[in-house]
Amino acid sequence: MCARSTHSRLPPAQSHAILKVMELEMTSAHESLATKADILELRAEFRVEMKSIEGALSRWVLTCILAQTAVLAGLGYFFLAHFGR
Repeated sequence: MCARSTHSRLPPAQSHAILKVMELEMTSAHESLATKADILELRAEFRVEMKSIEGALSRWVLTCILAQTAVLAGLGYFFLAHFGR
């Protein structure tokens, strides 16, 4: 039998079933691939999310610095009031 034979020895129903499965596999594989537009959209969303996190982190660091300053000022006042005489 020649490898380039154009005639199939499968029944038509089986040939169509195999073709249908192959088409479904190719369609599902194509749907799972990311396009350049998908990647650019994710990149834009990532940047927005990073800006949000950056803002929250900045507020948290500022709060920590202010709290540390208040604690150190309180300790300084305590030591001056009790041991500064």
